[in-house]
Amino acid sequence: MIAFRRALLAICFCSLASACASAPISIAASSLPGSRAASTPAQLELDRAADNFTSSLRARGLVREASSMDTAMRWMNQLAGQDAETDASGLTLYVETAELDLTASPTLNRIAIHLVETWQGAAAIDAASRALMVEGAGLSRSDVTDALGTVESAMANAQTAQSVFDAALLELTTYHDAEALDGLRVERDLLALRVSDLRDRADELADLRRQMLNPSIS
Repeated sequence: MIAFRRALLAICFCSLASACASAPISIAASSLPGSRAASTPAQLELDRAADNFTSSLRARGLVREASSMDTAMRWMNQLAGQDAETDASGLTLYVETAELDLTASPTLNRIAIHLVETWQGAAAIDAASRALMVEGAGLSRSDVTDALGTVESAMANAQTAQSVFDAALLELTTYHDAEALDGLRVERDLLALRVSDLRDRADELADLRRQMLNPSIS
């Protein structure tokens, strides 16, 4: 019954997403990241960091172009407090796109590089969103709404990439000893921290937006 209700809600959201010309994962967002003309350097930097992050993940097969149904289901999972699910097909896409041989030792270094660049990309979005919030009074509620959508979308992509790396680490244990994988686990933990940072920034932006709607909220 719960699964049916979630599926029904997802279908409804899918229809809404299609009608809104593919809105980002947050229904709070009024435009796609990078689709508006940013009015401040901080907004431009946030859009640039988010665009670079998404492009890098897609180029490596860590995330795929989401359909409106995929977006709906991912949004419903977030509402339910669930993290991105480990997807075996996601690992397959990553391995094929990046041309990885999981049995080969040099592959560990390549995956480590991908992990580092992924958490660094997430960190750049975190830093850009922090800088934007420092502007405070210079932002409109629409600016904050756009930034919230950008950060939430980046967080969802980072969670998806994290789940793919988790699946890769699990698969690698079949071919490599634990010591050889220690470095990858460290970088994976750093990515998890950056995902948590993005979640915090999204919460702060949501709070700021509520305060702009009702200044009595503190």
